[in-house]
Amino acid sequence: MAKKKLLIAAVIVGMFAAFLLYLYTAQIEEEKDELLANPRDVVVAARDIQAGTLLSRELVNTKSVPGQFLPANPLLSQDLDIYLDMPVSESIKEGSMILTSDFAVAEVARTLSARIPAGERAMTIPVDAISGVSGLLRPGDRVDILGTFPVGNEDNLIPEASGQESIGYVTMNLLQNVTLLAVGQEISDIPSGDSRGNRGQYSTVTLSLTPSEAELLVISQTRGKLMLLLRHRDDIEAVTVTKTTLREVLEELEVINRKRQVRVQKRPKCAAGQKLTNGRCEDTIEFLR
Repeated sequence: MAKKKLLIAAVIVGMFAAFLLYLYTAQIEEEKDELLANPRDVVVAARDIQAGTLLSRELVNTKSVPGQFLPANPLLSQDLDIYLDMPVSESIKEGSMILTSDFAVAEVARTLSARIPAGERAMTIPVDAISGVSGLLRPGDRVDILGTFPVGNEDNLIPEASGQESIGYVTMNLLQNVTLLAVGQEISDIPSGDSRGNRGQYSTVTLSLTPSEAELLVISQTRGKLMLLLRHRDDIEAVTVTKTTLREVLEELEVINRKRQVRVQKRPKCAAGQKLTNGRCEDTIEFLR
């Protein structure tokens, strides 16, 4: 009987010890998970980088580092394109994490945040080949933003070809003279590296907006389609904001085209040796060979 009791006690002690070991292991795993939580991909030096060297992809690697072990200002891999071709102001050892503070202040001014005017915010919107002006936009260009929305007012509805349903749309000028801070990932009109051949291949543009203007575009994107209109760089005049419905366009199509014809006829016709520039005829200079 005594041996049986000792055996039961030993089993109980063993089970208790196993339970304590399980709790300890679980605690270790939990602490390990906390240490490795929120990993971020950062940029590290692939070899020694001397001060004054222009940063290039050949000089760096990426490495995943838990958030707990990150310094205050690491260069994240997602921001690498912004810092390419910038000279480092400090020498960096191979394997060391590259920091944003490793670059001269004057050079960091090339980053997007430094280009945002006081009181405004950077907001990115999607575009395609049509709404994005066929890939011809450049940072620094200014655009107007049109919005087209479905409407249900009976006065604006147009019968479908089947006659079963009706549709109606209204288009309006939402914002005028908006500056493009970036086109795709380009924040400078001067291409860097080998990006010249990729220009025009973008699916987003980044606008400089006030918080209220950003709210306007965010809510507009949920209900309608946006279109960008490129302005001449010297044209900053605001036009009267109106709303145009599909019914009005169809009913006034003849008037619209007549007005356009009159406007075209009023354009000056330049003489030989002149060209039309900003609505004026200017002499061209021809060089004799």
